[in-house]
Amino acid sequence: MDPVVDLAPGADHDPLARQIAERIRASITREGSKRDFDRMRGAVGIVADDADTALTLRFDFGRLTIHEGLIGVPTVTIRGITLGLDALSELPALPARGVVASGRSLAQVLGALRSGKLKIYGLTSHPRLVYRLLRLLSSDAGKAG
Repeated sequence: MDPVVDLAPGADHDPLARQIAERIRASITREGSKRDFDRMRGAVGIVADDADTALTLRFDFGRLTIHEGLIGVPTVTIRGITLGLDALSELPALPARGVVASGRSLAQVLGALRSGKLKIYGLTSHPRLVYRLLRLLSSDAGKAG
């Protein structure tokens, strides 16, 4: 089955939703990322406090629908300012064995997490979903694993 990334009605006007959809569409053309995408199931809420934007990403084994607003109770919620959310997508793709790359983006993300400007609810209970999402959103997803 070919992967599907859809924008639900209303989300197609949201710049953050379009950016996430484009990034994931580009990422799933690569074999490792496609495998991650096909294994994902759950809802991820993304809230950008400074932009007054909330999205729900609903993954269902090779299909993603991006909704405007929070739909139901997300499995994982990522909340923060736009700069912190952008820093997540600038992280280098982590290889499958979990070797952590260093860099300015990693320092920004860790600083935002430490200061409370970026929060990831559900990280400890659903680490695989968060890990796979970060690999999909990574700016260099095709270079890793």
